[in-house]
Amino acid sequence: MSLTCKMEKIEARSVIKFLHLKGYSARQIHDEMKAVYGDDCPSYDTVVRWKRNFQTGHMSLTDEPRTGRPSLTDSAATVKKVEDLILEDRRVTIHVIMHETGLSYGSVWEIIHDELDISKVSARLLTSVQRQTRHDLSRQMLTLLEQD
Repeated sequence: MSLTCKMEKIEARSVIKFLHLKGYSARQIHDEMKAVYGDDCPSYDTVVRWKRNFQTGHMSLTDEPRTGRPSLTDSAATVKKVEDLILEDRRVTIHVIMHETGLSYGSVWEIIHDELDISKVSARLLTSVQRQTRHDLSRQMLTLLEQD
């Protein structure tokens, strides 16, 4: 009988570590996890990598810290600053926010869409009367432009 449920990384690593300590091979560990977790278990390559980590004495279940520039999008102060800029002027562009905060385009985009869950409101959301008014005004502007 197969029980299927979502498995967190730390849980998968715990199972791999437990079965490694019991003397199971990487193939046996993967087969056991596949039988219990179905398609939600980690790939065979992941099992092999973590089993190798445990064999070499690295018994921690967490990832090692990585080198490189720290992510600024995790900072609550940075997210708040972007939010304030947007609330101050709802038409502010990503480039203006980049200039004000010193963040990259991708970081600003990630904060806006993933952290703040803000998206662009399009003309499709206008009522039929608003769309018609917009259309009429555009026609008038084109007429004035052609007359000039």
